[in-house]
Amino acid sequence: MEQSICMSGSYIDKQKNLDIQQENSQINDALSEHRSRLKKKKLALVFFFLLSLVGLVADILIGSHGLTLSQVMTGIFTPEASDIVTQTIIWDIRMPMSLMAPFVGGALAVAGAQMQTTLNNPLADPYTFGVSASAGFGASLVITHVVSLPFIPEQYQIAVMAFIMCLLTTFMIAGISSIKRISIEGVMLFGVAIMFAYDGMLTMMQYIATETQLQTLVFWQMGSLDRGSWGKILTLAILLPIVMAIMMKDAWKLSSLKVGLDRAESMGINVKRLRIKTLLLVSLITSLSVAFVGAIGFVGLVGPHIARMILGEDQRFFLPASFLLGAVLVELASIASKSFMPGIILPLTVMMSIIGVPFFIFLIIKKGGKF
Repeated sequence: MEQSICMSGSYIDKQKNLDIQQENSQINDALSEHRSRLKKKKLALVFFFLLSLVGLVADILIGSHGLTLSQVMTGIFTPEASDIVTQTIIWDIRMPMSLMAPFVGGALAVAGAQMQTTLNNPLADPYTFGVSASAGFGASLVITHVVSLPFIPEQYQIAVMAFIMCLLTTFMIAGISSIKRISIEGVMLFGVAIMFAYDGMLTMMQYIATETQLQTLVFWQMGSLDRGSWGKILTLAILLPIVMAIMMKDAWKLSSLKVGLDRAESMGINVKRLRIKTLLLVSLITSLSVAFVGAIGFVGLVGPHIARMILGEDQRFFLPASFLLGAVLVELASIASKSFMPGIILPLTVMMSIIGVPFFIFLIIKKGGKF
């Protein structure tokens, strides 16, 4: 009897040890798989970064005045070894335009990514929701001298007015999206209606504008990098890392929004404050991008969706991937705008529409019209 009990106890202990070993093995496998996924995501970010560098060099290389890769590399890294014409072409013409592309593309893609996250709408982006159009309308008010902002230097009034209109429109959309009885499709239709409304008002501003003002206003609607300057690049180079750092600090909170607002609040997240802070940052980078280069469509839609399909919703990877892919998209659009008709630079909006509209249709078909 005692021997039987001892054998039974020994069997139970062995079984427990086997169960513990099995659980440890499963945990180790899960950890190993998790590390493998993280490694792949990090490698994907490195690849996107290298791709953006290649796109930047290609954008600088392509132009009406034929320069070889050797001439471009020499002009960038050892300008004193180049002739004055090559230096002027590279540093005064091509470099400012080409460097604006990754900064603006990245800013618009990040803005679209955060609009999609905070508004819980996969089709949200500054262009399709009228945010870019509102910034353009705000700029037109200053250009046509309809509005003048006191106590603000003249050179900054366009950007400030663009930011104000952008901010008002963003929070208007956020307010509509917070009404529970309005569906995602309804919020999207509201955004499209706002876009058409601002386009109509922008057309009205063109009607009352002088010839010089009209030429400037047309720039806003088409989108172009040819007004890039080192001052604008410096502004974005300082501002964007700060905005990205703030957003990355809230990465866990922003990722939690995808499980639902109620569950996010139950985890101690102040959803309302997070939304306001994020949309404020979105308005800032969108307004500056539009003020500097005009409205460029679909970057904030296409870039984040490609990042999401490859890396998922984790903001630690999704956000920088969106930035890098947005940069690559605008670089490709810039290259295409100079390549289709040699000697003529086509508007970026046209180039991005060629990419964005088919992708937009693809998303609708893939989702079956349900978001």
